[in-house]
Formats: sequence, C-alpha cells, structure tokens
Amino acid sequence: MTSRPGPGKPESLQRRGSGVPPWGQVLRRPSKPILNNNNPQHAQQQDCIDPSLEAERRPAEETLAKGRAPGNTKPKPAPFDAIHTASSDAVRPPPRGRPSLFFSNGLLKNSLELPPHQKPHGQPSTAGTNLPPLQGPHGQPPIAGTNLPMPPRPGSSLPGGPWQPGRILPGGSGIKDDAILKPPSPNAPPEAILLPGGNTADFFPWTGVHPEDTLSEALVKGGINNKPQIMNETNTARPSLWPNLKNKAGLSTLSSVFVAILEKRQASNRLTEPNTFKPPPRLTLRDSTREAWLHDLSNPAVGLRRLSRTIPHGITGKVLLDHCLNKNIPVSRAMWLVRCVGLNEMRSHQRKGQAGTITWVRGWTSSVEQFLDSTIGNIGFTGWKPRMTHALNIVTYLYRQHLLEDEHFLDWILRNLGPCPLERLLVWLLLVSLYWRDLINSRRRTKRLAEALLNHIEKMYQLNEEIEASPALQYLEDMVIRLVSTCSASFLLPKTWDKHGPVLHALCRRRSLPQVTHAVEAMEERNRRLLRPSRNDISSSIDPAGEIYRLLDSLDYSGQIRIDKLADECMKLISNTDRLISTVLEWASSLYREGLHRLYLITRLLRRWSYQVSTIDTSVIAYLHDMRSDMSNEPRVVFRIITELVRSKTFATGRYLEWFISNGYLDQLTDISAPSAWPARLITELPLSGLPEHVRNLRNTLLRGTVYSAEEEKRDIDHAEAIIREQAPRLFGMEPTTDLPQMSSLVNLSGSVQLELSIWLRQQVAMSVETIEHVPTKDPSITESGVVCTISSHDFHVVRSHIEAFDDLSILADIIGVVSSSLDPAVLASAVDTLHYHHKAFNAIGAFDRLFKKIAMRYAAIRTVRFPERDLILSLTDLGRTARADSQLMQLLAYDFGRYDQKLSLAACSPASDNMAETVQNITMDTEDEIDRILSSGTSMDPQIMTRVFNKIVHNLEDQINKSSLQFENYPVWFHRLRGFDESTFEGILTEWLISLLIRHQVQLISATLPPLIISGCITLPKVLEIMQRCISKQTTDNPEEALRMSIATLNIMLPEEPLSRLCQPHHAYRYRLEQRKLCQYTKGRILEVAYMMLELGSAQPSSSVQAQFTSMLSSKRLLTVVRHFAVDDPQRLSTLFGVDTQTSNPGLRASIKTLLDGLLDPVDHLHLSQRSLEQQIIAIFDSAKDLSLPLCQLEIQQICSVDATSADTSAETISSALLQAVKAAVEKDQSSWYNLVAGLKADLASKIREHAESELFKASAFLSMSSGVEVAPPRREDQAFIRKYLNVIDFTSTGISKDDQSFSFGPLIDRLKGIAEILSTSSDTSNGTKGALPTSHLWPWLDALLHLAVVHSSMLAHKVGNKQQIALLWSLRSLLTQPVSLGGLSTAEHVLDVTLFLSDSVSDEVRNHLAKLDTAKSSDRGQGAFVFGTTTPRPEGWLTMTRPVSLPTSSQRASSSQAQSKHSGYSQSSPQSQPTTPAPSQRSLSQQQQQQQQQQQQQLLQGQPGGRAYPQYSQHPPQNKMLPQFQRMGTMPGQTHQQTQVQQMHQMQQMHGISQLRSTQQSPVQHQRPTAPSPQSGAAPAKPVAAPARSVSMRKEKPVMRQVPFALRRWEMLPDSGGNPTGNETAISLTLFGARKV
Repeated sequence: MTSRPGPGKPESLQRRGSGVPPWGQVLRRPSKPILNNNNPQHAQQQDCIDPSLEAERRPAEETLAKGRAPGNTKPKPAPFDAIHTASSDAVRPPPRGRPSLFFSNGLLKNSLELPPHQKPHGQPSTAGTNLPPLQGPHGQPPIAGTNLPMPPRPGSSLPGGPWQPGRILPGGSGIKDDAILKPPSPNAPPEAILLPGGNTADFFPWTGVHPEDTLSEALVKGGINNKPQIMNETNTARPSLWPNLKNKAGLSTLSSVFVAILEKRQASNRLTEPNTFKPPPRLTLRDSTREAWLHDLSNPAVGLRRLSRTIPHGITGKVLLDHCLNKNIPVSRAMWLVRCVGLNEMRSHQRKGQAGTITWVRGWTSSVEQFLDSTIGNIGFTGWKPRMTHALNIVTYLYRQHLLEDEHFLDWILRNLGPCPLERLLVWLLLVSLYWRDLINSRRRTKRLAEALLNHIEKMYQLNEEIEASPALQYLEDMVIRLVSTCSASFLLPKTWDKHGPVLHALCRRRSLPQVTHAVEAMEERNRRLLRPSRNDISSSIDPAGEIYRLLDSLDYSGQIRIDKLADECMKLISNTDRLISTVLEWASSLYREGLHRLYLITRLLRRWSYQVSTIDTSVIAYLHDMRSDMSNEPRVVFRIITELVRSKTFATGRYLEWFISNGYLDQLTDISAPSAWPARLITELPLSGLPEHVRNLRNTLLRGTVYSAEEEKRDIDHAEAIIREQAPRLFGMEPTTDLPQMSSLVNLSGSVQLELSIWLRQQVAMSVETIEHVPTKDPSITESGVVCTISSHDFHVVRSHIEAFDDLSILADIIGVVSSSLDPAVLASAVDTLHYHHKAFNAIGAFDRLFKKIAMRYAAIRTVRFPERDLILSLTDLGRTARADSQLMQLLAYDFGRYDQKLSLAACSPASDNMAETVQNITMDTEDEIDRILSSGTSMDPQIMTRVFNKIVHNLEDQINKSSLQFENYPVWFHRLRGFDESTFEGILTEWLISLLIRHQVQLISATLPPLIISGCITLPKVLEIMQRCISKQTTDNPEEALRMSIATLNIMLPEEPLSRLCQPHHAYRYRLEQRKLCQYTKGRILEVAYMMLELGSAQPSSSVQAQFTSMLSSKRLLTVVRHFAVDDPQRLSTLFGVDTQTSNPGLRASIKTLLDGLLDPVDHLHLSQRSLEQQIIAIFDSAKDLSLPLCQLEIQQICSVDATSADTSAETISSALLQAVKAAVEKDQSSWYNLVAGLKADLASKIREHAESELFKASAFLSMSSGVEVAPPRREDQAFIRKYLNVIDFTSTGISKDDQSFSFGPLIDRLKGIAEILSTSSDTSNGTKGALPTSHLWPWLDALLHLAVVHSSMLAHKVGNKQQIALLWSLRSLLTQPVSLGGLSTAEHVLDVTLFLSDSVSDEVRNHLAKLDTAKSSDRGQGAFVFGTTTPRPEGWLTMTRPVSLPTSSQRASSSQAQSKHSGYSQSSPQSQPTTPAPSQRSLSQQQQQQQQQQQQQLLQGQPGGRAYPQYSQHPPQNKMLPQFQRMGTMPGQTHQQTQVQQMHQMQQMHGISQLRSTQQSPVQHQRPTAPSPQSGAAPAKPVAAPARSVSMRKEKPVMRQVPFALRRWEMLPDSGGNPTGNETAISLTLFGARKV
C-alpha cells in the first residue's frame, strides 16, 4: 500500500496514533509500478510538495535527465483492485507477533537494494556493497502482516535523505521497487482525504475555479487566510436580556435556556438509528474457491469488508484452526473468521432447537484443545517452532477474548499436565505459565496443579541423570517455588503429604532459599495438623516406655548391634536413669517376650550406662523391690543379669551384702521360695568365681545353716563334676563307660553352682587345646604353627548340652571360640550349628561376628588340605544366609557343595537297570554293607527296586530304635544316595510312606526318620507339613477323631523340643531342632494353620478318647511359645489364622481359643480369667494392660467381643456396655494402655465407643449453641486435658470409619460452630467497653475440638451427608473466616481456613457453586471465599457497566421477605439458601408509569437475589425507536410539563454519568450467550411488554438508588468491518443504549 490513501478512502486510525514524528512534505518519488502490460492506462503519478524542504530539492533538469536514462522507463502501477495473487507466486513468510516490517531512517543512505530478478534492465547492482538488507525484528526477511506502524513520509531524493521503504504487494515478494522520477507535469493531483461531512483536510483540491487556483499579486504576497474576519459588535444584548434576568425567575429562566440548548445538542448529536448488524453469510464453495478465499484472508492487503460478503461453509472446529495455522493467517484476521463461523453456528443451533450456545461453545472448546494437542504432538518435526508459536497465539487470543469455556479449557490443561512425558513437559509448563493467574485463583485447580508439578519433580529426581543441567527441571523448580511463594495453600495436601513432603524438602535443599524453606516447614505443620495422629504417635507421646519397647523389639539381629547408638537412643527417650533401667529390666524379664538374647542385650546396655552414671546398683535393687508384686515378670532373668554384671565388675556384691544386712533380710534365708524373699535368693544366684575373699566369707557366713550353705554347694559341685566326667570321659583323660547318667539331675542346682560348673567346663575345653607346628592355612603352600582344639564331637555335645541347660551363653561363646580352632569337620559343623541356633544371643553379647569369621577362616584352611564334609558345608551355608555373609564366601560354599555332589555320584559300568533287579534279588540286605553295595551298584533304579531299597532302609532304622542303639550315622547318606537315582520317584515313595505312618500313628518312627531325611536334603520340613496337612484334611470329613489324633501328632513332630531326641545322632538332632524353629518362626505362620485345625477338631469332639492329648497340647509350653512369638511379632496374622475377631457358632472352638489366649496373657494364672464372667474379664484386662502385654490384651478383647449375638449366656449389648464402662474408667484414670486396646476392635464396637466420646464432647460444649445475648458462665470441663482425652479416643476409633457410616450427626457440630461465630461477632461488636460480653478466651480449645471432629468425619461428608448440611457446615466455617481479628491469633484463623479448604475438596460442584453464590451475595470481601468456593461467573472484564435506579424495599416488604426466608430455612437455620437467578426481560417504554413499573420489577428481583447482584438481562437488540427507561434521551416527552422535563433531564444526566465509571465487574459472555432478539429487519414481532403489578403510593415516593451493574457483551458478535455501509450502525449492540454520539 502507499503511504497515503487514495481519494474517498478514510485514513487509517493507525496513522493517527502511530507515534512517528511529523513528516515533511517534499517531492515524493513514486513507487515502482507492477509490470503489467495489460493495464498500462492505470499508471499515474502521485506527487506531494513540502515547502519546508524546498531548498533541498534537486534541479528539474537533473531529475529529468536521470528519469530519461535508458532502461528506466517502467509502466505505471495498476489499481489496487486489479491485483490478484497467482498460484505460482512464492509462499509468503509466516506472520509474527510484532510488526512485520522494521522501518528505520538510519539504515540506508541511498535507494533500497532490490533482488536481481526484480531489478529493471540497466540498473547497476549493489550486491557488492555493504548496504544492509531490510530486516524484520528477528532478522527475518520483510513479511506482510497486520497492524503495521506507518512508515516515515517520503523524504528528499538527494543523497543523504531519509530512507524510503518499498511497498508491500499481496501475492508477491512483499516489496515494490522504487519508481523512476519524472519531471513535473500538468496532471491533476489525486483527490484528498474526505473527512466526515464531505470536507477535505487542510487544503482544497485544484479545480481551476477556487480562489487559490487564480494567482494574483496579493495572493502571491499574502497567501490565503482561512480565518474569517470578525467585525466588532456595534451593540450589546444587555438591554434586551437584563430585564428578564434581574427578576426572581431569572436564574430559573437562564437555566432553562441552557438546558434547552443542551437538549437540542443531545438530540441532534446522538445515534437514533437501530443497528443493522448481520453476521456474514456462509456459502458452500468449491475447494479451489475456498482455498483462494482463505489465501486472500491470509493477505493483510485484502480488506475484511470484501471478504465478509460470503464466508465458506463447512470450515469449523479443528479444521478451521488447522487452516489458520497452515496458511499463516494473522491472528486478528483468524479471530474474525472464528467469530463469523461461531456466530453462524450458534444461530444455526438455535434455529434447529438444539441444546443452545453453551453446548456449542463446549464443543468448540474441545476442538481448540484437540488442535493444540495435535500441534504439541508435532514438536520435533521441521518448522515446528513457528507453527507452535502461531498456534499458541491463536489459542491465547481465543482465551483472552472469552471465546472458550474457561473452566473446561483450564481443566484440560491440568488434566494433560499430569501424565505428560518428560519430553513434552516444558511445553505444558509454558501453557501453565500463560494461564497462571487463572489456574491459581481457585482451590480446586491449584490443588491439582501442585500435585502435578510435585509428581513431575519426583520423577525427575529419581532419574539422577544430568539433573543439574536439565532446563525443564530448572523451570519446573522455579514454577514450584513461585507457587509456594504466591499461593502456599495449594500444597495443603494432607492425604498425600507423606509422598509430596519429601519432594518439597529436597527442593529446598537444592535451592537453599530461606523464605521457601520456611514456607515449606509451615505447610508441613499445617498438613500434619489436618492428619489424624497415628496410634503409635499418640501412644509414644503419652508413654516413652512403649517407644523403648518397640525399639528393642525391632532390633535386627542378623547384623552387628551398635550398642552405643542404642544406649543413646534410649537415653534420649527417658533421661531419668532409674526409670530407664526399670524399663529395660522389665522388657528383659517379661513373660510376654521370648529368648535369652534379651538378658545379654540389657546387660551390655547397663554396662554402657554404668560409665555415664555413678552407679546402677541402686536402680537395679529398686526394680527388684517393685517387681515382687508384679507376677508378669520372671525374677530369675533379673538375677542372671546381675550375675553378668558381677562378672564384669559392674555390680558391687559386697555393697549389696551390706545393704542386705542393714535392711534386716536375714530372716528370709530360711525360705527363699516366696516372691518377697528375693534379696535372699539373689545371694544364692551370685557367682563365686571372681569374688574377693572377704566377700565370699561374708556370703558363706550369711548362708551358714541353710540348704544353700557353702558345704552343700561344694557337695553339689563335686557330684555334678563326677557326672560330667562319666558322660565325657575322653575330655578328662578317662576311659569311656557304657552307662551314662542322665543330665536332668543337674538342672535343679542353684544358680551359683551352675555358674561354677560352666566356668569349670570352659577350663576343661581350654585344656584340650594343643600347639601343632604344621597348621594348614588358606594358602596350600604355607603351613604355620598354631593351636588346635582336640576335643571330640561327642565331648563337645556333652559340654554344649550342659551349658545350654545352665543358660550361660556367655561361657558358651567362649567355648565356641576355643573349639573353632579344631580341624575336625564334625566338631566345626556342630560349632556352626550352635552359633546359628543362638545367633541372637551371640549378637547381643557382641561375639557373633568374631566367631563366624574365625570358623570361616578355619574352613578355608581345611579345604586346602582335604575336601570338607557335607555337614560342614550345609551348616556354613545356612548360617551365611542368616548372617548375610559376604558374597565371596557364599560362592565358595556353593562351589564346594557342587563338587561334593559330583564326587558322590558314581560312574556306572553298564546300564544298571539291566542287572539291578538281579542284584537286589541275590542280596538279602540284612547288613549295612549290603545296603551300601546295592546303592553303589549302578546309576539308575526303577520304582519297584527303589521302593524295596527304601523300605529296607526304614526297616533297618526301626530295628535300631527297638534295640536302643545309637548307630545312626549312615542313614542320611543312604537316603541321599537313593534320592540321587530318581528324585521324583523318591519323593512319591516318601510321601506315601509318611501318610501311611501318620495314619498308623507311628510317631516315633516318623520322629526318628525325619532328622536324617532333613539333614540329607531329601525333603524339607515345610514340605512334610504340607503333606500332613493334606492328610488331615482328607480325614476331617470321614473320621474327625482320627484327624484330631493326626493333627496332635503333627504338632508333636514339628514343634521344637528342648531335650534333644535320642532317636538319632546328637548333631543330627541339634540341626533338626534348628530346622523346627525356623519352620515355626519364619514360614509365615504355617504351623498355626495346623494348630487351628487341631482346635476345630478338638472342640468338635469333646468326648473323644484323645481329649487328654488335646488338652495337654493346648497348654504345652512348646505351643504357647510359638503362639506368643506370633502374638508379639505379627498379631494380625495370628488373629486372622485363628479367627479371633470372627463370630463363630461353635462355642467349643471359641472356648479353646480363649483357653489358649488365657495361657498367653496369664501364664501363672494370677488374674483368674477362667473364673470370671466376660464383663469382669474386660475390666481385669483393661486394668492389667501394659505396653508389653498390649498385643495379647488386644487379642483377648477381640476374642471376647466376637461373641455371637445369639449367645444364651452373654449378649453383644452386654459386652458393648462393659467395654464402654472400661474405656470410660480408663479415660478418667488417665491410663495410656487403653488406646491400643480399642484400636483393634471391630467397626461396630469402635463406632459405639467413638459415639460415646463425641456425645461427651457435645454435652460439655452445649453452651456454645445458646443465644449469644445470654451471659453464660464458662463450663467446668472445658480444660484442654478433658478435650484431649476424648479426642484421642475418637482418633483411635475413627480408623474404621467407612463412607457408608451414618453414626455421626453434623447437626450439633454445625450449631456449635454457628454459636462460636455469633459469640465472636457479639464480642467484636461489644469490644468498646460494653459489659455483659461473653469472654472468648475459653472458646479456642472448643473450636479446635470441633474442627478436629469435622476433619475426622470428612470421609462421610461427600457420601452420606446431604447438600443442605454440607452447605451449612462450610458456610459456618466461612462465617468464622470473616472475623480473623477475633480468632485469637493467626494460627487459629489459619487452621479454620485449612479445615475449610480440606472439607471443600470433598463436596460436589453443585454445593460449591451454591456456596459461591452465597458468598457473592453476602460477603463484602470475596478474597478467601472466591478461592475456597470458586466463582459462579467467569472472569469479569470490568470495563463496561450500566447505571440504573433501584428502589429500596419498605419495612413491610422487609418483614415479608424475612418471613419468607424463615419458612425456607431448615435444620436450625444452618443452611442459608438463596433463590436461583432467573433473568427476566424488561420492556422498554416511553411513559413514566411503565418506567416505575419496571423499577418495581427490578426491586422485586433484587429482593430474591443475594446481595442484589442479580439483574434482568436486557436484550441487546431492542426494537426500533425504543430504549431502556434509564437511558432515555433528554428530550421533552409528550404530555409532560416544562418543570417535569427539567427534573427528568437532571435525573437522566445522573444516570448517564454512571456509564463513564469503568473497571467494574462483568460476567463472561460464554455463560450468558442467549438467543439474539429479532431485529426489525427480520420481520419478527417485537416482544410484548411485561405487565407489572400495581405499586403503592409510598413506593412511588421513595427515592431511587442508583446502582451500577455489569453489562455483558456478546463477544462472538464483536466483528470489525462487518458490512459495507460506513454511515449506519453496524455494531452487534444497539448504540442507542449508551447514547452514542455521531462522529
């Protein structure tokens, strides 16, 4: 285009406001014409003269000579309408967001350099010069675009003049070459610009008849002066006006004159024509025509008026946006096309009677989302960056212009941000940043945004690959930091804080921002406050001893125990030394724990603490004194701990004996069996070795004359030593004898005697060590001298059995250390098994690692000399798995085990199956040598022969048992060889044999056969247990009594037994006991399944012949030990397997389980549970419950509460009542153990306890629901301790709250929250010294308790609570938020906000929208309310409002309105309701009566709306010659007097003044797209006026109140250049509404 418009064309508005300096008028060089030989007659010259630059003009001759140079003749440019874009033209560059051309006056000094293909013939090229080319703002070539700033006016043609840009031509390269100058010619210049009214700008065109066209001397000298000459007035108007002004009515008359003048001017300068807006019609076009039309739309040179005649039909949705992207259509022109298509689509929907514009807009929004998604999916392809930029510009413009459904679009962004891959994350983060302000203005969206961002950060932190250099991670972290700083409530995520909290802390550590770190810590505190405290947290906070018990129970004994760290942790929990020592001693001596490892662990802890305190003797003695009344502890364990302390010189024996004498305990020496005689019994337990001579003499003196005298102890020691010498004669250099005495005679000795025997045995083992010169090492080529223990395997078994019977494992650790130097594989294997069996105790002692390494080194040395035995390899491998040994050692053991299997397999001379049958038939297999010969005769064996051989081995074993022979060495080898022939066949034979023995009740034979089978690896104990379980299950239906007998036999076989079985070799029996313990402790309770089967069968057969065996097994220590282990370590598994909390109709089974649990909880029967009723048992259990017995007490309570409701003796209601009374008593006594007792109850019982606690809180807080005007004294039970007790009960019983639970009523909670709000409101109103105000200091504990109840029952809020109560609850919380000053500090107000946000996450959108309407109507400050509940209307634009009169309601109307509202208020007026907004059309009228009726209708509508924000939606297309009454023109209406006209004019001027107030809120057009009112041109009948009810006289006299309301624009109809009529009103809105002025 040229720099100046042609004649008749209005000047561009952009030229007026472009901001460039004034242009000088010089002779303009015409633009280069288009080479179009077909239309040469259109070429014309355009000149422009600037007198200010006349001196710099070139001479005419120079210009003429240059213009006539050869080759410079060009055709004249064609008119603009004759230009068409050819299909062969080069593709235009894509448009940019900034101006497409970059104009500068300092870039070029000469003419613009043109491309070679556009230069005229003969013009020299400037390709070799240094002139810079024309560039855009980004360095790209000049392109055509919209909204271009006006270039500078053409300057001088001389060198050094301003640079002259080329002309942009549609369809071409975008730059037109410079035209050649021509000499002046007499051609008439083009017509000037026409201004409105037909006037030209500043000068007259040359016509030849104007005075300026006739040159004269005066004209040349003086020029033309347009100012008219004003003649001096010869007279004044004073004489004619003054008489009228000086009277009383003069001022009124003058004002009437001025008002009349203003009225005349208003009437003549306002628009009165109706709008003639019509959307551009659509027409179905051919593909080529449509492409041409779209190509013209992409060309900014083609005006929209020309394109608006018809738009192509069928381009909509994603197709339309794809065309805009592919054809580089500028954004503003693309928006014009979108509006045209959308307006036609919405009108088409209305004509067809479809769902309306909202449905179409939602579909259009989905199309935009699909378009943007597909564009993002093409990232990475060629040219994706400009396409992505253009797509984002289009979508952003659509969003900013409210042409999308905002909520749907923002939700789509958040929905795609979460699962997006890391490769596309940066693009989605860019989208989030574009719409950041709208994404964080609502809790619903900002919560999802925070979760999505934190999930992506967590994923990227887990990658750990180039994490520092990732720009996506940096941008993501910056966005999270920005969200933390601006909207920290987004991270109020209590349900997922355990997952997202560490991510935020990791971010704080990476960035090291103090403010962000402080904000994250504050958010963690707020999230923790909303979470229900766990049972462990509350119980540990109440009783630190329980935390120490859990710490000691959870120790890992598979590795080294750091005793110093453990001691420090215990000291941190309990700093009082006496209490700490008492706690650990109680854990060590409790009957509810198993294992000797406790003894040695506590001994090491006490030794450690003895270095930090002066003495521990007093604390230990104090615990013994308190323990005498506690029957749940074992004093002997405490005595053994003191014994170990005496050995280490930690406990002063002499001081204790002095204390014993001084306290007068000498009388107790006569009978030390009583619990109160523990001081005397401790003297008999002290070790004798290591005591000073005077201390020993004092001890002997005190014990003289009793059964524990020194002489008696000496005789016992000598007798025991003689027995041990007979059992292990080789150890003492004696000859072995055939009859060995029983070891049980040594068990009943006193503690001092047993300790002396242990020390004596250790000395004897140490004496068996010899020094040998050549001891093998790990290097086979190196031998060295060293000590070797020469003890035999039998002697070691004797010594070990006695030491274990004495429970002196510290001495046993020393003996293993001595024996580990042996070169005998059998002795080493036994030492390894001993180390494995007591690995917990040895770890507690601190000797396990040292002993294990020593044995491993000895094994490595032995394997260099000879191949190790299989037993040693298996024992070391098993121990290595338990101790998590080094992988290198485990690989070495696996390699040796493989070599042993290869060595054991023999090579066959011929197929053994051919002569195996003959060999077996010829051999009778009566001796062990014959069995060895058969097993060594081949490599294969058929099933019949294998069965015969297996039966022969078992028969031989049975003969050995009957003969009481101890020759059992060969059986493991025989079974292993036989299994090597065919493993599957052997397993089948073994299974059938085990089932047959179990059916025949041959338990002794099974017990004798299983150890060699298990040791040889032929079968495992879990496999044997599985076989027996199947057998019992088969017999259950056919013969229950037989099944019961088999289950008892199975338990006898599987449960560990303290005295080793004498039916096999000692080392086999010891290892078999180790496997039994592993089965009972580490196989997920499979042994409990057999025990439960026995309980079911035994309860069903009360008169069975095996009932005695059943009762004995039920109370046996072996079974109770296993069940106690699971009750402490895994009570849930025990409860599930035994069905403790399951109701059963079998009273016998329930009684059997109760007997078993009573034996666990009360092993010494001091509670006498079997003699009490169930109600008494509940009270006794609650009273005796402690931290150590909690698991067992829980099982007891669960079993009692599982009683059948139809039971004849005790009903479920009785149990519930007794349980409630026990809980209430425990709460009043402030006992800490009841928490966990009620935590594991069933849901119905827990619900009843919780209801009781809630009712107590509601009763105590009943004063809150009273009227705030009544002075209420503070309640007596409002202290925080009382509230905290019952809140803890609620926390522990609320874990099982389900969504279907309806036990809790929100009514009392809402009433009390409303009462607190009323009290706070009253206190704030009466804070100016008024008496009688209720103090609010005691309200904060109750407010916290009520908020806690609301959080606890939040899961019920969204499922089982009606919308009415949800609204009431959240609105009462919103009422508390409006009084932050009265809420007693920032913390309380913040907590109220957090609870409100947390509960708002659970309500539906319907409830949230209703609350948003209430908040809009009744709240003046909508900051927090809008964030919590959202907004019912989209984002307001706030630039266009209407001012209208609204009459206030009278007192009678207020009373009727309040009565109407009271009728609709429900549930203690806790649910404020508002009538839905119903837009009513308002009819425009010219009479004052109709205006008053419309005001009455508006006032009635406002009374039904919250806060008066609802208003009638006026039609934006009124009929012709009709206006809104509040926007009527100020002309005189017919039938009105002159005075009425003046008053009305002043009133209407005030109304018009309200329109000028901008920046007010406005509803989004997307939500208010209504059917367009028919225009007069369409022929539709205008809307009929709505009849208004009659108004009273008093209402007419009320003064109307002017109120501003937003005016919603129809955004889809805001089209530029919509038609071709420049003088009409073509806007989409009637401008008569606003009194628009003519321009």
